[in-house]
Parts: sequence; structure tokens; C-alpha cells
Amino acid sequence: MGQPGMPRAIKETCNWLGPDIQGSGRWIYQLSRADIAEIDAALQLGKARGLGLAELTKENFPLPAFQARLDAMLEEIETGLGIYLLRGFPSLNYGKDDLRHICWGIGLYCGQAVSQSRRGDVLGDVRDIGSPADGPTFRGYTSSGALTYHSDAADITALFCLRAAKEGGLSRIVSLPAIHDEILRTRPDLLDALYAPCHWGRQGNEKPGQSPYYTQPIFGTVNGLFAGRYTRTHIRTAELSGSAPPPSEAQLEGFRLVDEIAARPDFHVSMMFEPGDMQFLNNHLTLHTRTAFTDHAEPDLKRHLLRLWFSPANSRQLPASFKPFFGDISPGAKRGGFPAHEGGMVFETS
Repeated sequence: MGQPGMPRAIKETCNWLGPDIQGSGRWIYQLSRADIAEIDAALQLGKARGLGLAELTKENFPLPAFQARLDAMLEEIETGLGIYLLRGFPSLNYGKDDLRHICWGIGLYCGQAVSQSRRGDVLGDVRDIGSPADGPTFRGYTSSGALTYHSDAADITALFCLRAAKEGGLSRIVSLPAIHDEILRTRPDLLDALYAPCHWGRQGNEKPGQSPYYTQPIFGTVNGLFAGRYTRTHIRTAELSGSAPPPSEAQLEGFRLVDEIAARPDFHVSMMFEPGDMQFLNNHLTLHTRTAFTDHAEPDLKRHLLRLWFSPANSRQLPASFKPFFGDISPGAKRGGFPAHEGGMVFETS
């Protein structure tokens, strides 16, 4: 686990149970009229200057007052609960190009964006394009089916809801430290296996000549701080390949227990995305999932979220065992994501 001795309980604030924080104002912030007006003014400034997303900066997307809220949010994501929700932006009053502008502009205040696939997309589209839920290149954000609990491949995920589903699509989030401590309480014999690296698949995003697999543990600690990561589908990709060493029996049993605990109603917090919601998740401290959904028939009404992956300036140091995927594990570094194979940033994946 990167430190000698037996695993210990995680004492950080990010260790929580869903029912205890379900309606908490600590992580849910309702935008004020002044907040919305300031965001709109920043949008109008960029549009008046004819700026593309690649040209946006904090200077030409000014948020002089709202920036303090974003700074407080980033602190909560890193040293608090690890989750945050900005609620109440009137997204139905805006076209999708303007909403991309707003999402990217707010992201400039949050950290350094990282690529979400080999295409170099830094502003991803989360919507159903009929991707089959199997195979070595499956990415859950392109399907409408229920997802397993997972972490995304970056420090922080931000999801901006443009349109909600006709039915379903419930978001659920669980604390990884809470799962860790439940295993410590009930099956401490499995923890060593979950601190040991196993093989993960890159889901088709490996560069030419790069191995399609890498090693990563589920749990780790460094400098007294916890970090975790779990995406069973990516581990299964390596497992089914036959070319990477399979997980041990203890690891497989540990994975099943992680899935089981995460699904318990006394562990997760739930929210239904509303148009205008912007959800932020620390992928080292939480797992998230989404229930299956049914879309509207009309293309413009279909469920559609924008996704940012970014590295904030206040991120924690990661354990050395996270280096094979994240590269730079130092605090505040730009790290993670699936680097683009060629070209620059892509702002639309549809």
C-alpha cells in the first residue's frame, strides 16, 4: 500500500455515507441570479469578439465574483466530501454552442483539461450513440444502459447537463474511503490484494507501440492521504485478453465486494440530473454510476451532457503505484486522461 504496516481506517472528510449527506448544502449550491448574470455576461463578451473555444482564457471569460465560489468548490472536492453540484443554470434558454462556450469557460477556472480519448477530445459529449456494452473499446458514456460503479481516468470529472432523459439516468455516487473501511471492518483479509496492482485495459486508447495494458491498484495511500481508483470493465478488458496476468482470487473476491458495497442504499447518494446542473467528482475519492435511461424520440431533446476531465491546482499527491497510468503523480500536476494520438484539442465528439 505504499507504506509499511496494516491498512488503517480513512479519517478524511471524504469518508461519508450517502444518507448522511443526501440533501446537504455542503455539496449542493443553487446558482444566484447574480451568478447566472455574470456567466451570461462572460459568454456574450466572447461571442462579441468572435472567440472560439481554443481562444478562451480567464481574461476573455471573466468571472470576477463567481470565481470565489469555484475556488471554494475545488477545496471541497479535494479536502472535503469529494463531490459538488452547481444547480440552476437555465440551460434550456441557450443553444448548445453557447453551452459549450460556458462549460469550457467555467472549466478554465477549475484546472487543466486532459484528453478523454485518443481523438484528443477535451470537451466530451455524454449521450447514447448505441455503443455495445462489451468489447475492449467500450466506453459507457456512449450508451444508454446501466453502468457499473467506476472512476473516470482523470483527477476530476465535471458533467454539465444540457438535456435530461425522458426517463431514467439516475446518478449515484459513493465514497471510496467508506468502501475501504467497510472492507477493513468485514473482510480485512482482502485489503492487501486491493492495495496490490492488477492489470487494466486502455480501452483502445494506447499509442502505437504502447502496451494496451497497465498496472494500477484499487487503493493506495501517500503522506497519510487516501487515493483510490476502480473501473471493473477496464480491469475485465485485461483479464479477458489472455495476454495480461489475471487478477488473483483474492482480488476477484475484493472486486465483487467493492461492487456489492457500492450498490448498498446505505452507502451511495443519488441525484437526478436536471438541465443546467454541473456535477463535479473527485475520481480518487469517489465512484459513480448511472442507471439505464430511455431517450426522447426527437434528436434535440435527447439526453445530452458535456464532460470535462481536468487536473486542479490543489490535487493531492498520488501513490507511486498510480504512476503507470497517471504519469506525473506530484500534487497539482497535469496528469491522467487518454492522450491524443495526433493533432490538438477537440471540442466536440459528436
